[in-house]
Amino acid sequence: MLAAFSPMIRTVSSLGASLGGRAGWVSLIISCAVFYGLVALLGIYFEHNNSADLYSLYQSAFGRVIAKILVLLYIAWVLMLAGFYLDSFTRKFAGLIMPGVPPGFFAVTLLALIFIILSGKFQSFALLGNVFFYVVLLALAAVFLLQIPRIRPANLLPVTQYDLPNIMQGVLPTLGIFVYITPLLFLGDEISDKNPRRFKKRGLFSAGVLFAAGIIIFVTTVGVFGKDLVGEMEQPFLMSVKTVGAQGALERLESVFLLLWVVTDLAILVMLLHILLKLISLLTGGERGEPCKVYKSPLLLGVYVSSMFPVLNEITGLKLNLIMGLAVPVIAVIIYKFKTVFSKNLSKPDTQAKARTLPKLD
Repeated sequence: MLAAFSPMIRTVSSLGASLGGRAGWVSLIISCAVFYGLVALLGIYFEHNNSADLYSLYQSAFGRVIAKILVLLYIAWVLMLAGFYLDSFTRKFAGLIMPGVPPGFFAVTLLALIFIILSGKFQSFALLGNVFFYVVLLALAAVFLLQIPRIRPANLLPVTQYDLPNIMQGVLPTLGIFVYITPLLFLGDEISDKNPRRFKKRGLFSAGVLFAAGIIIFVTTVGVFGKDLVGEMEQPFLMSVKTVGAQGALERLESVFLLLWVVTDLAILVMLLHILLKLISLLTGGERGEPCKVYKSPLLLGVYVSSMFPVLNEITGLKLNLIMGLAVPVIAVIIYKFKTVFSKNLSKPDTQAKARTLPKLD
């Protein structure tokens, strides 16, 4: 959830306003419903197999060979995502905080920090992330409360049947971020609490938190500035934070928010790199229990090269997210369920045939 905050801040307001219009907040409701539907569907497999590992699902559904091919595709997808977010972070940092400094300097510095975290400080960073998670939520709530007097209901209402096409388009920027849960499930055997029955409960909690964060981001931008202006802004939510500081309510809120935004950027990059290490270990036949840390250096170099030549833009990346993060696991669960039912039907004895062959007794 902490890693999802950074892309949500960037996409929910700008793309949400461009695609969903004033009814973009309704798209958030649909996205959360679909997200929890995905969690519930995956929970069916996890409860049946007493496991929370996505790789085992793909092996059961598609076989070992196709599962390996899917892992290779996930490596390419997550690598492109990491390069995209690294490029986005360096541009944002150079443009907002230290203009004039080459973006490559920030990229190398951030990758060096990620190398240290993955080399032995991962648990410490995870504990720090738990703290920052609630700090980010408090910061979002503070911005929302301070912006309530400036929110115009006319920028968000009314929502009619004519807004339905925009609502469906507005699902893309939010659902495309929520499905980041899918590559995380390759780390299923690292979860300390492996009770799959709690998976759906935690999924419902995650959907509620992400929905609340998305509503705050959308309402405090589109509700204040309007959909047309927000669609043209580069950083709408940051502009909303600046207006709060200009009112004198919290003059330092912008600096605090920028710090938190840097932490969420770092969180998503650490998450993606940790997932990449695990995917590489699955592809190379390494230990299932822990990602292969020997690949850290070449992997970080690959992310740096990917950030220099980004192949994804926001729209293309979000569509690819829906394919890899939503469509593929849903198809896997359906195929697994079909194979399970089919195998049970084959294993059932033909009682009627046996009855016809038994001799009749007087």
